[in-house]
Amino acid sequence: MKQSQKKARRTVEPVAAEGRPTNVRIGYRDIAIEWIKPDFRTDVLTDCYGWYLPREGKIQMQDSLDPQETANTLFHEILHAVVYGSGLNQANGPLKEEDAEELTVNQMTNYIIAAFRDNPWLMDFIKSHMDKQK
Repeated sequence: MKQSQKKARRTVEPVAAEGRPTNVRIGYRDIAIEWIKPDFRTDVLTDCYGWYLPREGKIQMQDSLDPQETANTLFHEILHAVVYGSGLNQANGPLKEEDAEELTVNQMTNYIIAAFRDNPWLMDFIKSHMDKQK
């Protein structure tokens, strides 16, 4: 989600996580994950499924998405956290323009998620090799 859209957001109370993740570690940071009901009166999460709030160290997600949209949106917001944490969206960075960041994150998310979905063995293979040494 674009930064300009985030500026207008209002605070709402998160709903119970009910077995869903409540945090994720991205680089050096622990990022909270809040599950939110969209609110049309306050315009909270009414034009997107989720957003990353870097100054607050949190991702807010719509609580009633179907499983595929939940997975895709959470991964999308994690990639926004990667972009922010790595400085790729800073003044001289390749993703300094909001539209460039959103387009890049969206396309990468869709292709990476599709690679995991189309190759069910891939995630298990990566996980099983992460801690192995030659």
